[in-house]
Amino acid sequence: SFARYVGAKYCVGVGNGTDALAISLKMLGIKQGDEVITVANSFIATSEAITMTCARVVFVDCDEVTYNIDVDKIEEAITEKTKAIVPVHIYGQPAEMDKILDIAKKYRLIVVEDAAQAHGAKYKGKFVGSIADFTCFSFQAIKIIAAPDSGMLTIKNSHLRDTAKRIRWFGLDRKAKQESLK
Repeated sequence: SFARYVGAKYCVGVGNGTDALAISLKMLGIKQGDEVITVANSFIATSEAITMTCARVVFVDCDEVTYNIDVDKIEEAITEKTKAIVPVHIYGQPAEMDKILDIAKKYRLIVVEDAAQAHGAKYKGKFVGSIADFTCFSFQAIKIIAAPDSGMLTIKNSHLRDTAKRIRWFGLDRKAKQESLK
């Protein structure tokens, strides 16, 4: 239902928004020695998810008007070790995704959106969750859509959806998970 709502191809439920971010980065191969760019004014969970992969967090300041990542400062933060950009759609206001995706394409980087505060937000008529290949949501009690602490990851690729499901269950597929719960 959530995938249909945001226009995403697939969704994977996870324990919380931090897990959604960490699982995304892990399944994309982010590891020690890599760098991931994100905005400096996000909640600690964004950078925590990056450090959970042993990658280095590279902060970029926020735009003074939108409080989202300043897209004009992203390129100066990119090095040969940069592997991903994690824009945060702060306060339900989407980041400038067209510019971010253009930069990512130019430098062959991955974009993982942090939409923990952007349920239902739209960017140029498209719901956040349907723009980049990976978007992470949180349903923690203080969020716009709340549930017992949980999260969601939207994904455009069925193989990566299956990979995310296995990572969420410690590498087990559905059949092995069911067997382990008996």
